[in-house]
Formats: sequence, C-alpha cells, structure tokens
Amino acid sequence: MGIPIEEVRPEASFVKDFEFNDFQFNCLVYYIVNYFDIPVMECDYPQLATIGSTKNFIRNKKVFYSRSPGSNKSKKAISY
Repeated sequence: MGIPIEEVRPEASFVKDFEFNDFQFNCLVYYIVNYFDIPVMECDYPQLATIGSTKNFIRNKKVFYSRSPGSNKSKKAISY
C-alpha cells in the first residue's frame, strides 16, 4: 500500500493517516481473514481503526480461536 515505515505506528489510523478508501480497507479485511485465518465481521470494523487496535484484534481472535473446541490446536491438546 506504499506506506513509509516511519509512518507505521500503533496510533496511526488507516482512514485518517493513510487515507484508505473503502476498497483499500476491504482489502485489509480480506488479508486479515485469509492470512490469519480468523473471521472478521462488519461489526468488527471499528476495532480495525488503527494499526495498534488491529494488532490487538488479531491477537485476541487468534487466542480465542486457538482455544475453540473446533480448532486444530485444541484437538492436539486433548489426550484420551
């Protein structure tokens, strides 16, 4: 997306600081869903406002879904 590394900081807003339009924001959501293998609902979008909030969102979702009954990690952790 052509963002200089010195502008990447936790409080930076995708819309205000990097001037993301709807298409770019949807590309970000698509990347998060596919790269991190976590669901992102439209109601989650406010949690993706800044780099820092997006990082926290991904971290929290990964922890939640890695502990969910249907995940591979939880199946490996259960011994019968």
